Amino acid sequence: MIRNSLIIISIAICLLACGNNSKKGTTLADTNKVPKDTTGQHIGDKNDTTTHHTMASDTGTVNIAQTDWLITPGKSIGHIVLNDDVQNVIKRLGKPDSSDAAMGSSLMVWYANHNSAGSRTAVFAHHNMGGKDESVSYVQKILVTSPQFKTNDGIGVGTTKEDIQKVYTLKPTSSYTNKTGKVQVYTDLAKGISFEIDGSGKCIGVVVHKANDTASAYLNMH
Repeated sequence: MIRNSLIIISIAICLLACGNNSKKGTTLADTNKVPKDTTGQHIGDKNDTTTHHTMASDTGTVNIAQTDWLITPGKSIGHIVLNDDVQNVIKRLGKPDSSDAAMGSSLMVWYANHNSAGSRTAVFAHHNMGGKDESVSYVQKILVTSPQFKTNDGIGVGTTKEDIQKVYTLKPTSSYTNKTGKVQVYTDLAKGISFEIDGSGKCIGVVVHKANDTASAYLNMH
């Protein structure tokens, strides 16, 4: 399913890129407060404390800057920024636990403690095929399932659909099935954010993409 989705979305993005090859990338958010990963999430070497081996853990961590856990619709989740070079993400998180690539696009996934049953961070990236910056793969979409990440409104994994609708205008855009049943994806396209809602009516995943970017918003990251 992922490979088919990548091929479809790659074609759509390539068509858009043909008319706009002058697009410039932004840099990863600069911060001197990188959260210490106390659970080992995304750590390849437990003795390595460099920033490219750190990301959000699944347990509470003291003295964490708000931006480390902040979901900003249409822009970023934590330190992962839309339109940044995906190599910056890899330097920060380490080698992905799984990846899939096709037609100039890639989907990379990192699991908490490298366990597929744990929280996941997924990034979809795409090359500007035919452009002068073709060698760079730009981040187009970010997914997190850890409840640590929240918007400024306090919304994230675990928030009910009812409470999400008080802040965002939701439209059903896609769905998928997990072990517990159907999961419906709702999107506020104008703000650049989507929420994965399970059968109980609670959010189990938050996705950030560019505002009004229909192609990215409809991409299935599962």
